[in-house]
Amino acid sequence: MAPAATSFTAADHVLEGRCPTLTLVNTIGVVVDFRAPIPTRREDFKAQIRFYDESTQDDDLKSLTLNLFGNPKDMPVPSCGDVVVILGAKVQSYQSEFSLMTNRNTDIYIFAASGIPKPPQDAQDALQPLVKKASKVLTKTDLAFVSTFYHRLDKRRVPAAAEYHSKMEMSMNIKEKFSLLKDVASDRFVNVIVEVVKKPYDLGDRFTLWISDYTEHPNFFNFAIQGLGSHAPPDPYNYGVCSSTTDADWSGPYGKHSMQITCWQPHAEAIRANDISVGSWVSIRNLQIKFGRNSSNLEGFLRGDQLYPNKIYISVLDPHEDGDSMDSRLKETIRRRRDYNLEKKKQLKSLKDAANAGQKRRAALQDDSKPRKKNAKERRAEKRQAAGNAAVLKPSSKNGQPLIPEPVVPGIKFNPTIKCENEKQPLSTVPELLEQIYVDTVIGKDAAKLPLPFINANYRASVRVKDYLPHKLEGFAYPKLKGNINDCLSDEEHEPSDDEDANEMARFVSREKIAGWEWRFYLLLEDVRDSETEPKDHVWVTVDNHAAQCLLSMDACDLRNSKDTLSKLRQKLFYLWGDLEERKSQKLLRIEKAEKQARAHAAPADSDDEEVSAAVEPTNIPFTCCIKQYGVKLREADEGKADAGEGKRWQRMYGLFGTQISL
Repeated sequence: MAPAATSFTAADHVLEGRCPTLTLVNTIGVVVDFRAPIPTRREDFKAQIRFYDESTQDDDLKSLTLNLFGNPKDMPVPSCGDVVVILGAKVQSYQSEFSLMTNRNTDIYIFAASGIPKPPQDAQDALQPLVKKASKVLTKTDLAFVSTFYHRLDKRRVPAAAEYHSKMEMSMNIKEKFSLLKDVASDRFVNVIVEVVKKPYDLGDRFTLWISDYTEHPNFFNFAIQGLGSHAPPDPYNYGVCSSTTDADWSGPYGKHSMQITCWQPHAEAIRANDISVGSWVSIRNLQIKFGRNSSNLEGFLRGDQLYPNKIYISVLDPHEDGDSMDSRLKETIRRRRDYNLEKKKQLKSLKDAANAGQKRRAALQDDSKPRKKNAKERRAEKRQAAGNAAVLKPSSKNGQPLIPEPVVPGIKFNPTIKCENEKQPLSTVPELLEQIYVDTVIGKDAAKLPLPFINANYRASVRVKDYLPHKLEGFAYPKLKGNINDCLSDEEHEPSDDEDANEMARFVSREKIAGWEWRFYLLLEDVRDSETEPKDHVWVTVDNHAAQCLLSMDACDLRNSKDTLSKLRQKLFYLWGDLEERKSQKLLRIEKAEKQARAHAAPADSDDEEVSAAVEPTNIPFTCCIKQYGVKLREADEGKADAGEGKRWQRMYGLFGTQISL
């Protein structure tokens, strides 16, 4: 039996998405463009053949592209108007466009246009030599169909030979257009990899958005950190957050790290279709750079391609893909983002410390030795707190069993609502937790004691809570992402976070990227001792998701959008730390007030402003809890301190576990 004739898929079926991606198709067409092989970022080369068939011959803007990957010697070089027969090509969707790509089993047959006879003769004599062995041989029926196809096709779309060869030669002139934003210049066209840092503004036929790759350019608009008294230049064109626009809450990056771009069709529709928003990582090609409306700041302009009007030059990148296969340029941008956030935290802390120090000096100049009397509101709050503490100490019952404080330290009453595991374990003091452990060893012939960076050990301690992080309870729960954006970095640092980190995450994470919520917060615990004059030691402990679930008997959720759960959390933590949150919130409000006065160079409202720098002294009840010691690896530039491998050091950590608020 003769082999069956090949079934060909129409080009418009692929272009309109009627063929699922990754499926294999056979197709035929007349060549109108060829891009010569160029090296990719990997070890192979890429070429392109663009062609049309009867389904697209009446639309000059519709043609199908075959992307060829591999060794250039295995790639055919068609001439203008030749017929190409493609067997076993894979359908792909790339940058919002459907196209074909080769695989190891794809066969490509080229028939010289000048040698194709009219039907009923077949096109065997027009077949060009194959560059590699084919996995499937064309039948007589296929060869006859080539002749029929070629002579009934409208060939007015075929360009002149000179134009075809000119474009092919231009495609071989490789010019690297990729640029960091710090290197862009007016009247240039560049390719960039960036993060969208402000919600895109939809104008219907175009989008305006702000992008950053976390490099600085002197001709970008300077976004100043609000509330730190920086003197930004006037902004008559509403670039900045100080304008009267509705988006007055610029969330960074600050300084000259960001550029505004405007995207017209068809890119605007791609932004809308791909839901590109704050936190999206995108690749943008052929972005025109020039000075914007104010003639002082550079902007980007992404317009349609006149030669290929449907071509999309903005595409979404996945920052959570495997680090080994990720584009190294994207990975470096993520690294710069992380470094920027770490540096921003340091700068903010320095600015706040300076503002507090200045306010303290001004408060010290106030000659007011009279003690300030408490007002009625403060006296009422004190009475409520005293009543609350009495309620905590009052024995209650659960399942018929009285809750009696554990008399572990003479003269100290412990909180009966806080229970922990291993009650028979002897109590350890905080200094014992912090004690440096040494190991005996021999170096050469000499005995030596080497300090251990940490040990894996569990303790039971009597403590009280003196402070906590993040500063706001809303930051105690963090979004659990489908992948951490910094996971691709081999030198990722793990540091305790505060509420600014929570806000940072909330700004850059869309709901569809959140897989759930986890607890993560930190407690500063103070050792409990009899003597009021003896200095007391403190230790920061991590409360991870598992420990917090045990402590609170609650699952984490979006606390910023769940007032009932937040209220329940606040009530439970009152049993743990008394009026700590109330006092700390009052202190933070005073600090904010003092910073505003310092920026305005105003005198303090009264002598009580000197309390801004004072420590929070809560009235809470000590309790017993379980604490574990463990170690984590951190990045370390000093080789002498890198005791956990190249560029790494061990950091001793403490974590809460096996402790519960029993209500």
